[in-house]
Amino acid sequence: MINDASSTMDTSRRVLIAGGGIAGLSLARALQGAGHEPLVIERSSEWPATNTAHYLPTNAIRALDHLGLGDAVAAAAHPIRRQRVTGTGGRILVDLPMSTIWGAESQCAAIRHDSLHELLLKATTDVPVRLGTTIEARLGDRAVKLSDGSVEHYDVLVGADGVDSVVRTAGIGGVEPTYADRWAWAFIADDWDGEDDTWHARLLAGRSLVTMPLGDGAVFCYADVASPKGRPTWDWREYFDDLDDSVTNLLVQVGHLAGSPIMEVDQPYAWLGRTVLIGDAAHAMSPSIAQGVALAVEDALVLAETLSDRPVYEALPAYEQRRAERTAWIRAQAHRRDSARGLTPALRDRVLRLTGRRMALAGQRALLATP
Repeated sequence: MINDASSTMDTSRRVLIAGGGIAGLSLARALQGAGHEPLVIERSSEWPATNTAHYLPTNAIRALDHLGLGDAVAAAAHPIRRQRVTGTGGRILVDLPMSTIWGAESQCAAIRHDSLHELLLKATTDVPVRLGTTIEARLGDRAVKLSDGSVEHYDVLVGADGVDSVVRTAGIGGVEPTYADRWAWAFIADDWDGEDDTWHARLLAGRSLVTMPLGDGAVFCYADVASPKGRPTWDWREYFDDLDDSVTNLLVQVGHLAGSPIMEVDQPYAWLGRTVLIGDAAHAMSPSIAQGVALAVEDALVLAETLSDRPVYEALPAYEQRRAERTAWIRAQAHRRDSARGLTPALRDRVLRLTGRRMALAGQRALLATP
């Protein structure tokens, strides 16, 4: 999906990208490969080190491959070959090889966030990136004044600035993020002695904890609890002290974490004038369907493609039209899964035992359709 410059329209686009995360750098890579002129500005003054990771389902692997990063991702990621969900008392509700869900030739993997971000930085070394820089004022006539004092002109302004996107709220009058009534904690731990290729979700009453191996004894852990009133008051580890030692030992290892709220963005439109949104700035949602990276990279590829095929005034609505149905479907699936998790444990376990396999097969295979 990355074309070389000879296949693009005669006029390249000057694209100002606000946000240097996965969405923003993916777009910079795709635009540069298509002969455009991206400039990335990032509010952080340096790239922060994180202690998190991402699950890459098959459609995320495919999107990164289209971006030209397939081999690099394969070298940096750890294969995930099985998906398991357990409920009350550790009873197995869903247990499937990834090949059953995605097909015999499919690949799924886990990758550290910092590793994926570093791969994108290496893939965009020729793209100008300005750290510690934000939009200070819009001047009209497709120009903005940046916080470093410079004035930049653009053909398209892209908000890739995440859940709390200023481009969305101040730039196009978009919605504020909403709290999804769950609080989450995520971290990477060492000395994992569980299965080395299995994504495993443990569902408890109003709580869940996922382990995802990263190789070499490292494991990514994600935990959340239902908390409609905001930050829970107890030490978060107490919510999971009834799990087996293989998990509670990881919690001891990481210690106290503040955690963060799960926020969603249900933005009704993705563009206005020459401004457009991608990634979490456009559609942040519950992580229960693990599509954050996939959506971000797919957005980038589709936007770069539409900007290369037609004038800006046609490209941005075409991008929105291509992405809207898929994004809405994924959001609905995430809410469906969250609703099932919110049932009483006995009813939840029964529903997932009866429908979990069918939901996995129907849901994930639908994502193999061209974005």
